[in-house]
Amino acid sequence: MFSKYFLSELAYLREMGRAFGLANPGVAGMLVERGADPDVERLLEGFAFLTARIRERVDDDVPEMVHVLTDLLLPHYLRPVPASTVIEFTPQVKALRGRATIPAGVEIGARPLDGTSCVFRTTSDVELLPLTLEEALLDKSSVTSPVLRLFFQAHEQIYPEIFRAEGLRLFIHAELATSALMLLWLLRYCRGVQVNNDFGKSVQLGPRAIHPLGFDRDFRMLPWPRSAEGYRQLQEYFTLPEKFLFFEVRGLDAAKHIASDRFELAFQFERPPPLEARVGQEMFRLYCTPAVNLFSASAHPLRHSVLSHDQLLRAEGVEPRHMEIFSVDSVIGLQAGANERRTYRPFFEFAHAAGHGVEPAFYRLRRAASPIDDGIDTYLSLETPRDVMPSIEEETLSIELTCTHRSLPTRLQVGDVHLPTITSPTNARFKNISPVSRPARAPLGTELHWRLLSHLAVNQQTLSDVEVLRRLLELYNFKGLTDDLAARATRLRINAIRSVEVRAGTRFLEGSPLRGNRVTAALDETSFLGAGDAFLFGCILDELFASNVTVNSFNELGIRLQPSHMEYTWPPRNGSQLTL
Repeated sequence: MFSKYFLSELAYLREMGRAFGLANPGVAGMLVERGADPDVERLLEGFAFLTARIRERVDDDVPEMVHVLTDLLLPHYLRPVPASTVIEFTPQVKALRGRATIPAGVEIGARPLDGTSCVFRTTSDVELLPLTLEEALLDKSSVTSPVLRLFFQAHEQIYPEIFRAEGLRLFIHAELATSALMLLWLLRYCRGVQVNNDFGKSVQLGPRAIHPLGFDRDFRMLPWPRSAEGYRQLQEYFTLPEKFLFFEVRGLDAAKHIASDRFELAFQFERPPPLEARVGQEMFRLYCTPAVNLFSASAHPLRHSVLSHDQLLRAEGVEPRHMEIFSVDSVIGLQAGANERRTYRPFFEFAHAAGHGVEPAFYRLRRAASPIDDGIDTYLSLETPRDVMPSIEEETLSIELTCTHRSLPTRLQVGDVHLPTITSPTNARFKNISPVSRPARAPLGTELHWRLLSHLAVNQQTLSDVEVLRRLLELYNFKGLTDDLAARATRLRINAIRSVEVRAGTRFLEGSPLRGNRVTAALDETSFLGAGDAFLFGCILDELFASNVTVNSFNELGIRLQPSHMEYTWPPRNGSQLTL
């Protein structure tokens, strides 16, 4: 790359210098003559070398400034998207005497690859119970409607722990086309849920007892800054759509007076779901949670002096080609011969006013494509404000990181994530029951320039424009940079949005009228894996529109599938709130 700059500057000196001399003989007439003096040629090459360095530095600063702006305006965008999967815990029911909670953040190890065991961190709490799902079937013998029947066995008489208002979590485990279709039937075609015991007694729950857990704000899969939740849902959907296949059956406390060791949950459908796969026990799983390939690590200590600049960060105890930095969590400096600690803050944040008597100290990160693989390397340098003299004392930097295992998890299969760590539970077995998704990264080159500009432009436009909506969705299609098959499937879904119609409307929020929009998106059903897949995509669009609604307004989304002409609508929303 540098030789290109050098040759360009040398050619400019010789060719454009001669042209300038011919046009201005009184000012630069000597540039017209071509000399053969080697000393003059050496001078020209030296000038070309210096100006080439300046050009290279200027060009390097442009993406660096774009990275800075992206970090400020879209702090989530430059972070790598880690590999992810779904972990199932199998409790030792005979050892449980009540409810046991596995907290979010538990780490599970994977089968070693090239000497490294990838670590996956769970993203939600899992409540273990001495309860098992014994059987699941779709009963089509009912005259009025088909019934999905789930049969449970309680191994301890802890009925208040099972029959409670908070609900029982289930995960739909099947191919995406099948599981998304089952989710659609549970959310839109279920007339009610009936709780039956072995003694012929039953309690009827309404359809609202089924709650889609994957869209809750506290069921997030990725660490996320304070920015629009719709973007998080969008990125998680493109990363691991299985995350949205969790649901809860709530309000079971209404059936606690008929509690027994064996009981049944009967989901009464309006009509049979067009499933190609057989409904069985393996389709519905208890005690599952999403997990992401993130782990905490300390960086190799850095020796920093006033001459240090852009030091490469590496995690201790991890092969460099098997780690990538997701975030820098803390930077603390220890001066040689002193017991004082200095905490460094990110340089490009809105908190440069230090406290009284505290010398401001900041660090700056630079991300760059790795020269050895398709990963991203992170460099750190220390900064001080212009009016503060940098310290001349040498420091040792203690740095805490959150990392991924780079592209290594792509070689893992179903069942490979099953090894215990120091934080793993001892009262349950565990393994991943879904394929491990590929990690993805935002582009860092010139493509990031237009992506940032496009994102800023979208923020100033309305999503009711179909081209604007498609462009925003494409901005989060990171897999398109590394996985051609996944990129093609995602692009098909994005381009399936044929049109967007908007009508003004009025709704009430806490007794006050709100003006807002009723948005109807026409989707080409043939671009999806079926009606369930299209419905799940519509759920993501609903989250995206709701998070982009303006203050004192609302959005009400509907989708119309073509060519089946099926329509689905969502309640009017003002951000995370439902209107009347």
